[in-house]
Formats: sequence, C-alpha cells, structure tokens
Amino acid sequence: MRDEKDRTRLVVKILIAVVVLLVIIVAYLTVISSAINNFAAQKQVEGANLFISQILIPELQTQGYVAIPIGNQTLYLVPYNPNTNKTIENTQSTNATK
Repeated sequence: MRDEKDRTRLVVKILIAVVVLLVIIVAYLTVISSAINNFAAQKQVEGANLFISQILIPELQTQGYVAIPIGNQTLYLVPYNPNTNKTIENTQSTNATK
C-alpha cells in the first residue's frame, strides 16, 4: 500500500516538473526570443544607418561615386541630380527635331 502511494506521488511530481518545463519553454519562445529578435533587428538598422552616414555619404561627397562589389559584378552609386536629367532630355529632344 505504501509503495503504491509513493509511486503515485512520484508520478505526480514528474508530471508537475514536465508542466513547469513546458511553461518555461513557452515563456522563452514568446517573450525572450521576441525580445532578442527585436534587439537584433534594432542593431541591424543602426548598423545600416551608420554605414550610410559615416561611409557611403562621405565617399559620395569626396569621390562623386561609390563602387560596391557584389560577387563578380560592381554596383556604382552616384548622386542623383534632376537638373542633369532635364538637360540630357532637352538635348535629346532638340537633336530629334533636327
């Protein structure tokens, strides 16, 4: 009789431990991992902003362009000047009418 009560108590303790473990896992997945992901996303945005403000813009101002290698190709970034495009369009339209 005593053995059966001890077994029942042991099974109840094991089930309680399993429930507590599952609660901890669910809490981690919902609260802690989302906080970690938000922190990582915030730092990625901060890094992108630092790259733009401290590397990209100064290089554009000094060289006039930025060359970004991507694999075996290179992406060239140049500042956009809408007045230059209007001049090119006007030249093309006058050449087309001649």
